[in-house]
Amino acid sequence: MMGRPLLRLWIVAVMLGALATLVWFASQTGSMREDSVDGLRRMMREGSVPWTDVQRVTVRRGAENITEFVRRDGHWWQSKPFEFPLQDAEVDALIARAAEVQVRASAIGTETGDSLTATGLTPEAPTVEFAWGTGAATLRLGARLPAGFAWIWTDADPLPRVARSTFHDAALLADFRQWRMPFLFSRADVECTRLVCEQRTQGGVERIEVVREGPQWRLVSPLKTRADRAAVERWLEALERTQTSGFVADSPAELLPFGLDRPTTAVEVHSQRQSVAADGIVKRLDEVERLEIGSPVRSGATERFARLTQRPEAVLELDATAVAAAVPIGLLLVDPTATGCRAEDIAALQVEPVGGDPWRLQRSAGGWKVVNAQGDAKADSTAAESMINKLCTARASELTLERPSEDLVTGRIVAKSFDGREIAALSIVQERNNGRFGIDDGSGVLRIHPASFALRLDAQSCLPAVQRTGPTDPPTVQAP
Repeated sequence: MMGRPLLRLWIVAVMLGALATLVWFASQTGSMREDSVDGLRRMMREGSVPWTDVQRVTVRRGAENITEFVRRDGHWWQSKPFEFPLQDAEVDALIARAAEVQVRASAIGTETGDSLTATGLTPEAPTVEFAWGTGAATLRLGARLPAGFAWIWTDADPLPRVARSTFHDAALLADFRQWRMPFLFSRADVECTRLVCEQRTQGGVERIEVVREGPQWRLVSPLKTRADRAAVERWLEALERTQTSGFVADSPAELLPFGLDRPTTAVEVHSQRQSVAADGIVKRLDEVERLEIGSPVRSGATERFARLTQRPEAVLELDATAVAAAVPIGLLLVDPTATGCRAEDIAALQVEPVGGDPWRLQRSAGGWKVVNAQGDAKADSTAAESMINKLCTARASELTLERPSEDLVTGRIVAKSFDGREIAALSIVQERNNGRFGIDDGSGVLRIHPASFALRLDAQSCLPAVQRTGPTDPPTVQAP
């Protein structure tokens, strides 16, 4: 009678043991599924390395071949062998590959020196170190194996491992020079205060220089005149987009082979950066970014060697598009309008025709009036606005540095502001037989307009039709 209860107890005990075994096996299988892919597992256990907090990555490919990347203000920089900003995505990708290294256990023990030599995991093996605030992890990269595998060893593991070679490829085969930021100018923006381009020619050095004056730009070399704001901003935008097509050499022994001992072209971007001192005083610091362009990369090539003087160790390559963007044509930077003024800033025009009486076109009660020695009269608003717009917004069809012949001068126009200041003084010329017009603002640039420009200097051109008496008669005005 006692046998049956004991049998039942044995059966229950066996079932409970089997159930416990199944639960344990299931938990181990789940853990393996978590860390394992195709029989491999992650080399770095979850949480062992704070990958998102890594602040320094050091790659040693040999005793003299060490590259170091550091994170500053959220961006990656190359700090060794010299300073250079990097493309963040490249370093982040290397860190991500390290976090995902898949390994399987090997039978090699650390006590077997010959075995370590065979794996290539000797102390001289290439290493990659990832450092963060309170620690670091180092991966030693060994010999390659068939089928896309290689030996690897981490300082947190007592045994070398066999891993997929994708991390070896990323750390050992990558050209770290191409990870650098390809853009050449970081200050070609609203903070820019001056742009300079110098070109070495057989006759000497040709210099183009523009400086910012408030919201406007002024050309100061090769001549002094108003600069076309839109053209200067296009140059700035082109410089901001310009980038190298590749990095060629680091710290060369000589610059002569690259033509950088005497650059043919140099472009400078001057800017000001605000800095807050410890005492709270805001200071403006002057900065200069300078690009030097050397010889063609080979005979007949359009690509050229270049370097940045603020980071002179790196020799880079520029394609023809980048060179063209960096070097403008001087005359294209000249403001093609007659005055460079806004129409709404002009209060009056003083007109002095050759062989005729002077007169004035003046704003009056929301409109315009014609004023001369005999009195004033209400001007035709359409004609007055047309004259103002010709002087303020019409763009010359051609620019020349030639001085016009004195016998072609037809008159003079002076624009005045609302406070009575002279803001533009123009000499007007016209070719014979009703030809083209030329406007000289005294800067040495003659702005040429077609005959259809039709800038008339007689007062009748701005009077209503009913007050016009004839092409040679003085304007009919009412005494005030």
